[in-house]
Amino acid sequence: MNIFNRHKKQAGSTLIEVLIALLVLTIGLQGIASMQYQSVKDNFDSSQRSHGVWAAQELSNRIRANPTGRANGGYAFNGNPCNGTLPATYCADTSHATAPNCTEAEMATFDIWESLCPTPNQAQNQNRGQLFNPNLVITCEDAPCTSDSGHNLSLQWQSKSVSDDSMIDDSLETEQFNQVIRP
Repeated sequence: MNIFNRHKKQAGSTLIEVLIALLVLTIGLQGIASMQYQSVKDNFDSSQRSHGVWAAQELSNRIRANPTGRANGGYAFNGNPCNGTLPATYCADTSHATAPNCTEAEMATFDIWESLCPTPNQAQNQNRGQLFNPNLVITCEDAPCTSDSGHNLSLQWQSKSVSDDSMIDDSLETEQFNQVIRP
């Protein structure tokens, strides 16, 4: 028997086959990682929009519940209510004290602040869902404003939104929610 004429069957993978399999696996993992990143970003933006709509609805209900503050222009506002300071009068119960008697104007100021800003009553990490750099504009439709006047509410915040995927840098876009409040 001639030993040179025998052919052995291959009993394993060649190095080229292993490298090609690793390349395919790496491309697949990169795709999964990219989808995961996009999913986290979309989820955060959705959370921000939900919180913005909820905050605007909460503030709308508070404006409707305070007709004297509404008529006196107590809800007229333009700016960031979360500028790092508490309202002069904290019109809510805390774990240490009961709420003081607040005037309608004090209640309007407190309503705006509490609807959008993290409060001392919240747990330490609970305010992560708060809006980033909120800007609130509330205007009365009538001059002079009455308890039957409508109000326009415009809430803006900054977000790394889904529509900015073509942007190379990490700049933020402004998201906005508008609402007309009828008493």
